Amino acid sequence: MIRDIGTIVWKEWREFRDQLFKLKRGGLSALVVVFMLGIVTPLQLGKSWISSPLMLAYWPILAGSMVSTLIADAIAGERERHTLETLLATRLPDSAILIGKVVAAVIYGYVFAFMNILVGWLVLNIRHHQDGLILMPLAHAGTLTLLIGLNCLFLSGIGVFVSLRASTVRQAQQAFGVIMLVLFFAPALVVQALPAGRRLELMLRLRAIGVDTVVLWVIIGLAIAALAVNMAALARFRRGRLVLD
Repeated sequence: MIRDIGTIVWKEWREFRDQLFKLKRGGLSALVVVFMLGIVTPLQLGKSWISSPLMLAYWPILAGSMVSTLIADAIAGERERHTLETLLATRLPDSAILIGKVVAAVIYGYVFAFMNILVGWLVLNIRHHQDGLILMPLAHAGTLTLLIGLNCLFLSGIGVFVSLRASTVRQAQQAFGVIMLVLFFAPALVVQALPAGRRLELMLRLRAIGVDTVVLWVIIGLAIAALAVNMAALARFRRGRLVLD
């Protein structure tokens, strides 16, 4: 089973590698992203970029948004390229195919986030070399790693459902984009719509609870949501139904 999952992960990364390392097929965009997130933003924010609590939301959201690039292609891309039937005709179990695609997407989210974090860390240490080595607090790094993984896993599970129903990659990406807008921006819009007094009361309650407790709630909520949506995706992903679709 593990070998089968590894086979799918390697297949997904080989297909994506061409787009990532060829300037005409996405490589130039990747360089621009690294320049903006790994160089410009750290220089603007300074040392707070390393350990600010805002980064606990910033990087998981960005990594999750990048996961949509890969997971939208999971089924819709195979269908569009007419390779889905070939994949389903292999001896690989349904669960190994799906888990492999989700794992590949989550790994991509991690690579994207930590590549930019590493570049930003190097830039800050060069910029502030006179202050000694700047390190990210261990607890902050561990929490950030966990949040990135859970958010990528959660969005990958949702992306599987979107990709299963989409006939093209473009259609899957557009639908996934709308879902992400609702998930990440709707709560902010709801808060903005509250009366000023209610917003102030909400902020005071969150401050009283503390950042650590709020982050713990988010981790628990994301873990439950990621488990639920991926278990549902495993139940939905059956080659018999895919062939009929």
